[in-house]
Amino acid sequence: MIKMLHALLFPLEGWPLAVMIVLSMILSSIIVNKMNYEFLSKIYYFFRIRPIEKDGMIYEKYFKIRKWKEYVPSVSSFDKKHLDRNITIPYLKAYLLENLRAEVCHHMMLIMGIVFVFITPSYVNSRIISFTAVANIPCIMIQRYNRPRFEKVLKRKLEKESEVKEECKSADESVSWIL
Repeated sequence: MIKMLHALLFPLEGWPLAVMIVLSMILSSIIVNKMNYEFLSKIYYFFRIRPIEKDGMIYEKYFKIRKWKEYVPSVSSFDKKHLDRNITIPYLKAYLLENLRAEVCHHMMLIMGIVFVFITPSYVNSRIISFTAVANIPCIMIQRYNRPRFEKVLKRKLEKESEVKEECKSADESVSWIL
């Protein structure tokens, strides 16, 4: 009777739990990959870099992120190996949205890990929390470390482009008498 009650109250433990955690991560990834750039642009504000992060430098100062971030596996086509040398404005905008997509995915995986705490026996909870934290927090930190640097590059490129447009406009006006 007690075993049956335990099975009803805590249906997940052992290998079934591990499988469910992996499936929840896959589900998180599928859900986030269905988000289009328009939706990601709308939620960008909520994931903006906060002043306390000092443009991502807090991760370098306190967590020495530069020393270990290269060892974290990446599945994105926007990693250093695939970085285009001639970085364009559309590329930077796409990178920032993909960076946000990755962060949202890892946040969702963390939330799902917390949900598992409520459907598993208490002796498993510390392992679930440890696993989801170790698997996702470093990835979130990497996204938050990289994003401000790319935002600055995008801002500089946009400013430079607007300066060039102004110069072209004034040049057009100064030679308009020729036409």
